[in-house]
Amino acid sequence: MNIVGIIAEYNPFHNGHLYQLCTVRKNLKPDGIIVIMSGNFVQRGEPAVFSKWARAEMALCEGADLVIELPVCFSTATAEIFAESAVKLLLQSQVVNTISFGIERYCQKELFYLGKLLSEEPDLFKHFMNSYLKKGLSFPAAREKAVIKYMMVKNINLDRQLISDLLKKPNYILAVEYIKAINKLEAGFSIFPVLRQGHDYHDKELTQQYASASAIRQELFYHQQDFSNELINNLPDSTLRIIKKEIEDGRTPVFLQDFETILLYALRRMPVYELKTYFDVAEGLENRIKKAAQASGTLEQLISQIKSKRYPVTRIQRILMHILLNVPKEIVEIRSPQYLRVLGFTQKGALILKKMNSKATVPVITRASEYKNLNQSAKIMFEKDLLSSDVYSLVYKNAALRNGGVDFRRSVIYFNSSK
Repeated sequence: MNIVGIIAEYNPFHNGHLYQLCTVRKNLKPDGIIVIMSGNFVQRGEPAVFSKWARAEMALCEGADLVIELPVCFSTATAEIFAESAVKLLLQSQVVNTISFGIERYCQKELFYLGKLLSEEPDLFKHFMNSYLKKGLSFPAAREKAVIKYMMVKNINLDRQLISDLLKKPNYILAVEYIKAINKLEAGFSIFPVLRQGHDYHDKELTQQYASASAIRQELFYHQQDFSNELINNLPDSTLRIIKKEIEDGRTPVFLQDFETILLYALRRMPVYELKTYFDVAEGLENRIKKAAQASGTLEQLISQIKSKRYPVTRIQRILMHILLNVPKEIVEIRSPQYLRVLGFTQKGALILKKMNSKATVPVITRASEYKNLNQSAKIMFEKDLLSSDVYSLVYKNAALRNGGVDFRRSVIYFNSSK
């Protein structure tokens, strides 16, 4: 079977995502498309604007055949861990041949050079990297400078400005990390980059057919009832239908600010030594977090008081999500998903799932109750996914939907495309 894997958040699913799926279908003519999708919390250290079930349905309606959840301990981690764990899941499925991802510009030589360099990390590069980190630079800035200096010393004849761009822009960064992970894991996947259409990743303008997810989320934040024509034009009809139903049912769009009080409570309750047990909390950051929690009345104030050159906003937000969900750093650091959690599938997806069941190197979970058959480390990981659903539902407008055990009451989505 010719199966393409896509790693995504679909936060929410929009016309740019649809363009990628259509481009993959048209050019590769695959037997199926598997999507590894973040669950209820995403890589920027925020809740997804709609639940994993709603977003999985959006994807299935528009061309995905099988949607698998990326465990929350990795979906809320650094770009490196996010990418590596997702690529590892595709590898563990044992059915994927190709990985497709979006990118602003496809520059094969520079992309593959970076993927190789960062997966191998030669001693000289690591020396440069450590020296820049000791000077107080953030990890991204130190890495960029170390790469450029290494290229100069080794007289590597590639576009250095383009290399810098590849290490700065979000989709470039993820593309580099995907190729790096493929090299590191010796996965042997071919790649199929799809050029992004329309606005940049962070662009908040909602004026074209291909607006960014950031712009769409901002519009939903301010207008949850009367959708503008610009919003409607940027979303497939199926996505609009699902969003409207979610809002009508009381599963209002969810934003980081909705967890403001819960987070401030958790931080004020938690002793400083416990803060040190979370991933990426180092260099005395635990004291800074504790002090800010006591002096802040809003989430915005909290983050503003904690952030620094070494700890930018998204890094702080990821830490806050791990604290909110009590994700211990030991789980994050293993970078290895312990199961394939199926959220939904189509008719084609059912065939892929059947093959995956016989070939996958980790258990395939189609019902939440099956997690009890996992080994102990996998159970702990899965229980964080269960908790993330239960915590996420606490901010729904409809109080009747806030009960715990959400995942045990939801069936895997079966989307019959022939209807």
